[in-house]
Amino acid sequence: EEGVRSPRPFGARDDVIKSMKTKLIPIAFLVMAVVFVYLRFTAFRPNLAQMRVGSATVRAEVADTIGKRTKGLSGRESLPQNQGMLFTLGDPIQSSFWMKEVRFPLDFIWIRDGRVVDITKNVPYPVGDNPPISVSPREPVTAVLEVNADFTERHAVKIGDRVELVR
Repeated sequence: EEGVRSPRPFGARDDVIKSMKTKLIPIAFLVMAVVFVYLRFTAFRPNLAQMRVGSATVRAEVADTIGKRTKGLSGRESLPQNQGMLFTLGDPIQSSFWMKEVRFPLDFIWIRDGRVVDITKNVPYPVGDNPPISVSPREPVTAVLEVNADFTERHAVKIGDRVELVR
């Protein structure tokens, strides 16, 4: 008769479940792959900020996670010209930085309240078995900008210069 459905044969429900599983498993793997790729390429991508220090412009990679702060510029062969790494520290503190596994000399620009409060110039990288050098500002700071050695000299950066994020 019309409108009357014949009962499903025994085991048809299992076939429906199997069919759903075979469709859902590839979709689940696809979703996991998309999430993995997203995290891989966004979580570790450098957060870059355009900064002005005095009259100089610097493109700074922001060390905004514990992992990035710990690693810093360690292991890198070089730093592009007019580029640096900015460490934001929060409340003013008397922090020390060291040159562990850094392979090129640096200038440290110590910042508080949007001003350069100290500069440590031309800090050498460790050679051979020599221990890495540690540097500290003369007073508590809220941020540190690491740039290539001689940057502060070439751009006449001095204590008191204004430091601001451009974008």
